[in-house]
Amino acid sequence: MHHEIFVKDVVDRFTARTLESSTLSDLKEILNDVMVSLGYRFFGYCIVEHTALCGGAVKQPAHAICNFPTEWLEQYYSNNYFKDDKVFELCRSRKTPFHWRAELKRSEMTAIQQRIMDHATRSGLVDGYTMPLISRDGEIAIMTGIPDPKRYDPERQRYNESLLYILAHFFHAHALRLVMEAELASTVVGRRRAFLSGRERESVFWISRGKSSWEVAQILGISEKSVECYMDSVKRKLEASNRTQAVVKALLLGLIDSNHETSGCHEQGGPSVDMRMESAVIS
Repeated sequence: MHHEIFVKDVVDRFTARTLESSTLSDLKEILNDVMVSLGYRFFGYCIVEHTALCGGAVKQPAHAICNFPTEWLEQYYSNNYFKDDKVFELCRSRKTPFHWRAELKRSEMTAIQQRIMDHATRSGLVDGYTMPLISRDGEIAIMTGIPDPKRYDPERQRYNESLLYILAHFFHAHALRLVMEAELASTVVGRRRAFLSGRERESVFWISRGKSSWEVAQILGISEKSVECYMDSVKRKLEASNRTQAVVKALLLGLIDSNHETSGCHEQGGPSVDMRMESAVIS
């Protein structure tokens, strides 16, 4: 009975706070509180792949939300460990959670992967429990919890792992957009706050609505070739390899509004597009 009350309290509080969160700082605080209550000392959440934005694997984990030791994080990024991380490798090939002690066998690791795990162990990152989180659009994220050895109870931990699996998916569903907004805002694109011209914004808006170049040309009263040129410019400014990535980035950066009524773009009466780009930086 006590355990059921504990679970209900954890779930209710976690879901309510997560839905109300609007910044990465909020998410980190929420995740920290729930992980501590479930017996974890360290935790980490990050996006491993985001096809719509990157066309595949990201160059490095996108804005990890974690409380890993600072020394370990500095070492991890300065040595580009994410390129050889065995945990990431496993998460790209499976959908089920796993314990490091069961899956990270030294005999199956490369020399660099063994070195990474040795460094992690020296930093206190031992016996992790990792969950691959796969979204319907193909994004792959991971959530990892490192148990607190001083509070470790094998039987209780099994219950907590089942609960964490559910909470992790709920968290991922809400956190994904906030993390990707922060990732874009920190890139060259976000820092230079590249403006799109009026025609570029009109073109990418209608492309986001599923229109073809020919249809956009008819709506805007310009040639199809002009639409193609505007979209090429949009892709170049947003560092996108295709139209899908350009649309996603434009939406996340606030360059266009997906709401037809508020966008200012209308098929009848001509477009009226606000030329200001809202700041994409999340404080």
